[in-house]
Amino acid sequence: MSQTILVTGATGKTGRRLIPLLARRGVTIRAASRSPIHTPTPGVEPIRFDWADESTYEPSLKGVDAIYLVPGDFFTPGDPSEQIRVFLKKASHAGVQRAVLLSAFGADSLFGVGDAPPAEFLRQVELTVETSGLSWTHVRPGGFMQNFSEGHFLRLTERIREHDEIVHPGGDGLVSWVSTEDIAAVAAATLTLDGHAGKAYSVLGPQPLTLAEVAAHISAAAGRPIKYVPTPPNYVRDSLVALGLPPEPAGAINAVYEFSLGSGAYGAHNDDVERVTGRPPATFAEFAAGAAAAWRR
Repeated sequence: MSQTILVTGATGKTGRRLIPLLARRGVTIRAASRSPIHTPTPGVEPIRFDWADESTYEPSLKGVDAIYLVPGDFFTPGDPSEQIRVFLKKASHAGVQRAVLLSAFGADSLFGVGDAPPAEFLRQVELTVETSGLSWTHVRPGGFMQNFSEGHFLRLTERIREHDEIVHPGGDGLVSWVSTEDIAAVAAATLTLDGHAGKAYSVLGPQPLTLAEVAAHISAAAGRPIKYVPTPPNYVRDSLVALGLPPEPAGAINAVYEFSLGSGAYGAHNDDVERVTGRPPATFAEFAAGAAAAWRR
């Protein structure tokens, strides 16, 4: 019998790359998102799903064996850990066996500095999954390479294309940027293969880079000079408030960005991608070469 996997966040950076990987493995896919794309694809069923609308939970779970779990974004109303608790309770009743959570690097250790308190947002979500009764795996990626070439609340792609500059917090801090293709590959393996239950993988790129080095790679791919411009204090907070997020959560997110990127805590590297997928992660130069069209004027 074919396995059925529910992919939440199906139109997001990792979800839309995960779906074809699962399809190649012969999996039946339920592609869930707030605005599902109804493109006829064999083995893929688009379905509406909204973390803020509990009525969408049960229909998405019928006949599902495993779930790729992407929590709501900054702007999703409600408590993410409570939403996931309710959802996974329904999932358990529906016979779901496995959940793979898209978390973030450092969720368990406050970005490598001490132990994260249980109330910390991402760790609280992880603990909710761990106590759900389902077999679980956490996928904890570092910063996404595709933030520079696809939609992002800091409008990175537009600033590169229109102004030849990267405006991003971090300064000289090192970050092991990772391709969302590699995140999807790790998720595909952990959703379909045994041996990953109860494990957490830090999905990182192969080379820690400063933002000036990122700019050099993008310059080479774009064929013109791109410079890194350090951000003023509270740049992330102000950007999120301008998009409608209340100042308090925006300030908390700002603090995480400035600490995790500026401190170098995201500059760790390991072999988790290769151990899970059997191949090394993509380099930033490889990503930039493939994404060059995003920065053409």
